[in-house]
Amino acid sequence: MDPRSAERLELPVVRERLAERTSFAAGRDLALAVTPSPDPDRVAALHAETDEAIGLREAGVGGPVGAHDVREVVATARRGEVAPADALESVAATCAVASEICEEVDEHADDAPSLAALLSDVPRAELAALGAALADALDGHGGLKDDATPELARVRSSLRAARREASESLRRLADRVSQHLSEEFVTERAGRPVLAVRAASRSAVPGIVHGASGSGQTLFVEPIETVELGNRVRELESAETVEVERILWMLTERVAGLGDEIEAAVAALAALDLALARASLSTAWSGCKVASAASPRLLGARHPLLDPATAVPIDIDMTGVSVLVVSGPNAGGKTVALKTLGLAASLHQCGLRPPARVAALPVYRRILAEIGDDQSIELSLSTFSSRVRQLALMLEEAGPGFLVLLDEIAAGTDPVEGAALAQAILAALAERGATALATTHHPDVKEWASASPVAANAAVGVDPRTFEPRYELLAGEPGASHALEIAERLGVDASVVAAAREALDPTRRSADLLLAEAAQARAAADDERAR
Repeated sequence: MDPRSAERLELPVVRERLAERTSFAAGRDLALAVTPSPDPDRVAALHAETDEAIGLREAGVGGPVGAHDVREVVATARRGEVAPADALESVAATCAVASEICEEVDEHADDAPSLAALLSDVPRAELAALGAALADALDGHGGLKDDATPELARVRSSLRAARREASESLRRLADRVSQHLSEEFVTERAGRPVLAVRAASRSAVPGIVHGASGSGQTLFVEPIETVELGNRVRELESAETVEVERILWMLTERVAGLGDEIEAAVAALAALDLALARASLSTAWSGCKVASAASPRLLGARHPLLDPATAVPIDIDMTGVSVLVVSGPNAGGKTVALKTLGLAASLHQCGLRPPARVAALPVYRRILAEIGDDQSIELSLSTFSSRVRQLALMLEEAGPGFLVLLDEIAAGTDPVEGAALAQAILAALAERGATALATTHHPDVKEWASASPVAANAAVGVDPRTFEPRYELLAGEPGASHALEIAERLGVDASVVAAAREALDPTRRSADLLLAEAAQARAAADDERAR
């Protein structure tokens, strides 16, 4: 699916909502990259995974929460660079999650064979051993445990004792020379313990000056009698650093040695995460299983990005026709109907269940959508010119297995010529074997759809008394634009509307009157049936 059509159908928004339901970064990246597959076998496999994932969720199996995309850590290790402790902790957590998830899915392997197969190549024993080794050494806070090695335990024990001795010695000295100090507390400068000595009492506290206050009235002095203790602390700190680096290097080498296995585990967890996210989103918007069909048939379908509490379900049935022409007033739901079909087909081919009561869809080779205003000042193209350019490209590509969605086809130019162009384009798409859904206000296009054996009309529903949109799709008939009635309802002077109505071609007035009478008759029948 080309990015332009995906953008027109708001597929990137769906990707974002799918990504929000993933559990870790690698799964999120897959969700943000989903695109409709043109391969029926692949689509069937995706839906098998989604169906199984719905079952796993119902059984209480969650996503790989706590896992990390540690492939960059593996790359660091392979380059011979030491991985920091927090990065190694991410590897340890991912190993633990992989082991746990594999066990959970294995318990449901009979009901989720496809998802179990996703995890079948994860080397569980090796990852479990690596995870245990990392957990034994890491403290969980970005550092190493004291007992990571006997040498680290010895050095840290000695370092704590040396720091304690140095601190106590400095405090005793501070008590003895307190009358020469600006502050009673012990502080540090350049990592060395110092006393805040009054500049006038410098000689009373022999030692090394490590700085002065802004006013120059206070000197920060490391007393001579504690220098050796401070040196001992620095030596032990250096020894600790060397041992920590040695341990981290040893752990990093173990990660590098299992690099392929770790990457395979991350990829498998990401695929499972995406399947569970598809299941979650499909369930959230009450998606239904999709049957295979030669033509699209959606009953009770909703645009997935509309509020399900207020969205009006529509039926789109193109059984037996290649072209469906949708007409009716502006803001009546024509574009929503077009996007609903385009998104339903796209979602199906991404492995998601589209929100509908019944869905039967082909697997399309390509889904092309031309929706919205593409006026380009930079290229000196009007809306009409730009859209005709896109129509020309679509006609070059279109063939069997294509779904083409055209909003306000051939609008923005002379109505007679635009209608003739629209008819020719729709007929050409049908001849090429493509399926097309188009919206229009052109009466001639509606008449063509009524007369053509490959096309059909559908109208967006409008209350015949108030002309308020009902956001429903009525198959088998064209819809009136109701421009004059809506203008009158919105406050245009009645005499102006009457003059406009008189100026209409008599044939057009008769056609609009017949459509209005048909709508009123249907409304009366609906009222009677409700009673």
